[in-house]
Amino acid sequence: MIASVAAAGAALTLAVLLTNRGSDRRPTCKNTLIPAYLSPPQIVAAVRGSIRARVIVVNPHNGPGAEEDARYRDAVRAVQKAGARVLGYVPTNYGARPAADVAADIDRYVKWYGVDGIFLDESSSDAAHLAYYREAARHSRGSGAPLVAVNPGVVPARAYFDLADIVVTFEGPYAKYAEALGRMPDWVREQPPRRTAHLVYGASREQALDAVRQADGAGYLYVTSGSPPDPWSALPPYLADEERELEAC
Repeated sequence: MIASVAAAGAALTLAVLLTNRGSDRRPTCKNTLIPAYLSPPQIVAAVRGSIRARVIVVNPHNGPGAEEDARYRDAVRAVQKAGARVLGYVPTNYGARPAADVAADIDRYVKWYGVDGIFLDESSSDAAHLAYYREAARHSRGSGAPLVAVNPGVVPARAYFDLADIVVTFEGPYAKYAEALGRMPDWVREQPPRRTAHLVYGASREQALDAVRQADGAGYLYVTSGSPPDPWSALPPYLADEERELEAC
């Protein structure tokens, strides 16, 4: 009987230690990084909630387009006035798009829309293309768009964190999110949360709130109900609930 009591006491002590160890990690306060590939009125609607530190990605015509669009210019100004930072969407075709075309898109966003930074989409994740993205980031900052995000959608070579301010280390369906989080390297989790973003689609309201609770280490998170081929073409009906959960840290 004494041995059984001792064993039970040891098990209880171990459980308490494990619980305390887990509670030492405070939940990360998160903001939204919204790929707002939307019409100008929808872009403005994306900032009606309470979060003021949003990052909004605008995408007029798979990039800035061939000429300035006053509707998008006004939308960018409206969301900036609401406290959001705005990034211009620039496709890179995984490092295969000519660097001069990328630079030209950056310049158009700065001149026409006054963006705060650039979102380099379809980013490569390997070290072989680091020079390409390093130059794009340098050009963006030198042109007056200092906030640079890259979106490989997976964990890239570590040096991508040296050239970008925000790195999207997951883009994919909710069904694969938990598995991806379980494979996230420790060195990514050790990055300051403001350096990492996750983009999740194909989620119900309940799944979106669950994703917010799971997103350990990511300072930016966006979960939507949309599905491929264009999951970012509409705001989720539960965006306000999602943002309230993001703020509950």
